[in-house]
Amino acid sequence: MRIFSPLLPMAFLALLSCGPALADGSAGSCLTDAELRDLVNSGQIVPQIYAFRTARNQIGGEVVRASLCPKEAGLVYMITTLTKDGKLNRIDINAVTGRPVEP
Repeated sequence: MRIFSPLLPMAFLALLSCGPALADGSAGSCLTDAELRDLVNSGQIVPQIYAFRTARNQIGGEVVRASLCPKEAGLVYMITTLTKDGKLNRIDINAVTGRPVEP
């Protein structure tokens, strides 16, 4: 018997967003979960779930890592997905608009 809780995906995503993104060498410069929550609650940025949906639509796969970091384009969700064939993909999503950042 398979048990599924609607809270399980949210708990998984919360764990994934705990660490800073290291892909671009910006360790320590990404925002904390508390800072992210404050910005979402104040309406300054879109919630992570919207960025996750955009990432999945653009590059496919399941989100395995996400961080909110300041970059030249402003605040950006740096999202990594894993496809069924084991390929990791990364995309940056503008945290204000929820749209992909052009490379």
